[in-house]
Formats: sequence, structure tokens, C-alpha cells
Amino acid sequence: MSVSSDGNLKHQTILANCERLVHHSPLGMYSADAEGIFQAANPALMRIFGTDDSDIFYERVIKQGHSIFVDPETRKNFLRQLEQEGEARSKPCQIYKIDGSVQWINESCITLRDSRGKTIAIEGYIEALACAPIHEGSELVPERRFRSIFDQVQNLAVQGYDQNRKVIYWNNASSNLYGYTTDEALGQKLEDLIIPDTLRRSVIKAHNHWLKGGPPIPSGEINLKRKDGKLVPVYSNHVLLTNGQNEQEMYCIDVNLTEVKKVERALRKAKNHAERASRAKTAFLATMSHELRTPLNAIIGFSEAMTQKIYGALGHARYQEYVNDIHASGNHLLRVINDILDLTMIEAGEYYQTPENVDLISTIEHTLRLVQSKNTNHKVTLSTQIQPDCPPIRIDPNSLKQILANLISNAFKFTEYSGNVRVAVNYSEKNGYTIRIEDNGIGMNKAEIEQAFRPFAQIDDSLGRKYGGIGLGLPLSKSLVEISGGALQLKSNPGQGTNVVLRFPENLAVNPNDRKLQKYLR
Repeated sequence: MSVSSDGNLKHQTILANCERLVHHSPLGMYSADAEGIFQAANPALMRIFGTDDSDIFYERVIKQGHSIFVDPETRKNFLRQLEQEGEARSKPCQIYKIDGSVQWINESCITLRDSRGKTIAIEGYIEALACAPIHEGSELVPERRFRSIFDQVQNLAVQGYDQNRKVIYWNNASSNLYGYTTDEALGQKLEDLIIPDTLRRSVIKAHNHWLKGGPPIPSGEINLKRKDGKLVPVYSNHVLLTNGQNEQEMYCIDVNLTEVKKVERALRKAKNHAERASRAKTAFLATMSHELRTPLNAIIGFSEAMTQKIYGALGHARYQEYVNDIHASGNHLLRVINDILDLTMIEAGEYYQTPENVDLISTIEHTLRLVQSKNTNHKVTLSTQIQPDCPPIRIDPNSLKQILANLISNAFKFTEYSGNVRVAVNYSEKNGYTIRIEDNGIGMNKAEIEQAFRPFAQIDDSLGRKYGGIGLGLPLSKSLVEISGGALQLKSNPGQGTNVVLRFPENLAVNPNDRKLQKYLR
């Protein structure tokens, strides 16, 4: 797991806690767009409108916009006030329920603004009133109900502070998190309770600036102080509200990140261990490949000299046969080592390509001749369908040759005596390059296909298996195709054959009429 996914875990925990709070709230809570049209609602709000069905609520409430209010003009005036002040509490008003009846409500909400101060959303709550208000000035939002809700929430530490940062509210979760009882906390200052000495001055300054219309205190991770003096990591959110006496109050919602941090450390340790192991594996294989290549190159070089009889005849004919075998075996072993090293470097993200302008048609024709020359005993029929005006492709030539050689060789290898192999190539500006390699050989089932894409896997892993190879051709080809910007698809059925499709995007096409290109294609 990456470090970025560690951060996602913290935010998912916070969001999950908030979602449970909203879902179980007895108040009708909503999120609306900048025009005040409901976009999302909790179950309590749907019940205020007379339904538990979210689909019905969407069709009969959300789609109706402001017409759900008996007096839409009053609602618009309320939203204009909200836009000016950033938060608003409506006077009692009426809404139409889904069955057509009328319901008295009270509404309170705040605006969410972007960095330029533009309203992007509205969030708030609605409380259903049992009857029409006695007079318009009635205060109908019961503060005790809010406090009783937050007192029951175990994972969200909620504190309220007045303009002087003195505690006016301290829920049970805050007591559990910071160690102070409600009686101990009430009346105490924020900076005297939970702010570390190193942050004391900056917190006071930020709060005073906020009260005077400055930017809000940003949400984020912070280490706060417990009663016992120990620091505890929390994710802290802040909101500024105005009470009935027109005094500003700051509420903080804190989530304990102690367990999340433990998981973070464990994941980071595991990641570092995995990276060290990967680097060690890469270094080992690179060293071993070098150590094996050096004597192999000597064997191959000397056997080639003997095969070509540079210094004269070898004598007995059997010696010539042995030298040929030594040369062929050395080349085969060198190819295996190169494949292992290539796949390892790709997995480590250290495989580097050098794209060039490549004539795709001549490269495929050369590969076909090479593969056919090594499979003269199979009597397999080869057919081709190559678009003659296929443009050159911008790709690493060695990677392309390796991909084609592996896949075409597999088609020949797994096609029985007198079978058929077909290679087709076409290009269009819409779909790019498509290369198909088809055979009517032994084929594979779904489980065998998955196994074939795993490095070193063998469908037949018995010592006496019919088909050779170490199981790197297909996974290596797929990796090379993908880092070249393409995609590899494989379909197969037992007894019917295999169809491999390579696709490369049109942006790899090179204009063959480009004069600068001609020298590369001659």
C-alpha cells in the first residue's frame, strides 16, 4: 500500500464517523447547491416531507426546487440574506409534503465558499414544528437537543468556545480524548487546556483574526495536549457561529488519529521493507546476470569461431555437432537470462526504452522469417494480412522485436502438426495499430490463461512436459507492450486455438512523408 493510500484511510475514517452522525440525526439535514436546491438529504429530512423512499423524495421534492415552499418568495429572501451573511436562521415557514399537506418548519444553514469567496454549496438542517408558531419572533431551535446528540457520539470530540476562547460546551467524547471532565473544562480557556506551548501564540492570533473577518482556522492534522501532558494526534475541524445574543462562538470537531497513526507506521515500515527487498532482488539479479553473461559470452564466442572453422577443421564430424549444440545452448541460456533481467527491471520501474521511428511492416516480416526458420519441423502453415500503407510507429525497436518474437514463437510452438498461424496488421486514425496473432493450436481455458500471465508459471509443470520454456514469454510481452503505451488482449479456448491482439494508440504513428524520417527507414 502506498503512502497516499495511508492518508486516504484517515479521511475515510473521519467521513464514516460524520456519515453515521448525519444518518442517525433526528434533525432533517441536507446539502443544497448554490441556488438552495436540495441535492442530498438524511432520512430525518425525508420523513419531514412524508416519505422514507429516497427515489420518491428525489422525484417529488428535489426536482420541484423552490416550489416545495408555500411561499417561494420568502425562501428566496432567506437565501439572499444567507448569501450576504454566510449563515442564516429562517423564521417559521411552510412546505408542501408529498401528500399535499402543509408542514411548518424552521431552517438554519451556512454557505460553503471557494477560495474566491463564491458560494458553491449550502448545508443546513430543518426542524419540523408541531404547530404554527405563536408569533414570528419565537425561538424554535432547541439547543439542548443538539447538545444531547453530540453527547451520545463517541468518536467525535466536540467543543464550543466563546469570543474569549472560554469553553462553553464540552461533550463526553472530548472528556475521553483530552482527559478533562465537563466540569473541569467549562470556563477554561482553549490555550490553557489542550494547546501545546509551541502553538499557543499562533492559535490565539488565528482565532482573533478570524473573529475580525479574517480567514478561518484551517482544518487538518494537529497534535493537541491531554490533561496528563501527553500529545495526541487529531484531525480538527472548526466552524464559527453566531448565537442569539449576536455573539460569535467557535466550535471544534476533533477526531482521534492515534490508531490511524499506528496503522500508518506499520504500513510505512512494511513499505520500506518491501522496497528494500525489491532493491535487493534487483541488485542480486543484475549481479548474477552479469556474472553469468560473462562466461556465456566467452562460450558463445569460442563455439561460434569453432562452428565457422576460423582456424581450420575440427576433425571428427561429431565434434562439429557438439560445437553446434554448445553454441545453440549458450544462446538459449543468454536469452533466458536477458528475459529474467528485463522482467525484473520492468517490475522495479527501472527498464528504460529508446523510442525510434520503426518500419512496422519490415519488422514483422523479419520476425516471421526468423521464427519460421527455427520451426521447420512443425509443417505449420503461415498466412499474413498486412495493410500495405501502415505508417511507421514510434517505439523502442528492441522491445517491439522481443514482443513479436515471443508471441509468434508461442503461436508456432503450441500449434500441432499441419496447423495454421495467421498474422494480421492494420492501422486507422481512429483505432491506431492493431496486430493480431492467431493460431488453431491447443488453446487454454480461463484458469490456464490467468496462469500463463504469471511469470515462471507453467500450465504443464511436470518434468516430462511436452512444451519447453520457462514461462516468461507472455508476461514479459504484456509488460513491454504496456510500458510502450499499448495493450495486450488474449482470448483462447481449449482445442480451438489462441487469439492475441496488440493495440497501440494512433499518437504513436509517424508521418512516412516526413523528410527527416526517410533516413531512418531506408
